[in-house]
Amino acid sequence: MSERLSPEQQNALLEDITLVLVHTLPAAWQESVIVHRAVGSHSETLGQVRKISGPGLPSLWTPPPAVAELFARLRSGMHEEGLGTWFSAKFRLTFPFTYQIEYNRADEPTWAAPPPAEAYADELRLHPRAPEHIPSWLQKPHGHQQARPQEST
Repeated sequence: MSERLSPEQQNALLEDITLVLVHTLPAAWQESVIVHRAVGSHSETLGQVRKISGPGLPSLWTPPPAVAELFARLRSGMHEEGLGTWFSAKFRLTFPFTYQIEYNRADEPTWAAPPPAEAYADELRLHPRAPEHIPSWLQKPHGHQQARPQEST
């Protein structure tokens, strides 16, 4: 667990994520949605991009590793004593630099690849929570659900 980030530091990391994305997204992008999910030492960062031209459906896009690293720093720095931290974040970037972010602090993410069983125990060690703030799914011995097609959270 790292030191708690101030709101200004959190915003600076979100701006860093924005800059990395703007410089690495494919040409003619209009909107990108990045989802970062984590429990313990297991994480996944998935992306979609919608271009100005072409069909209206977004296509899958793999964000650079720097984006996952920035989200990991943000997640760790947003840990609150007794409450833990978020399990997934959905970051929507609209051309040119407008973003929105949603955090999920309670529900188990819908994993593309299920975490190993030890990731759940690691979560409570890395980001401790008071008993009343531990979701029931996190308390299960192997606690993970089946992998499903990629969803937003």
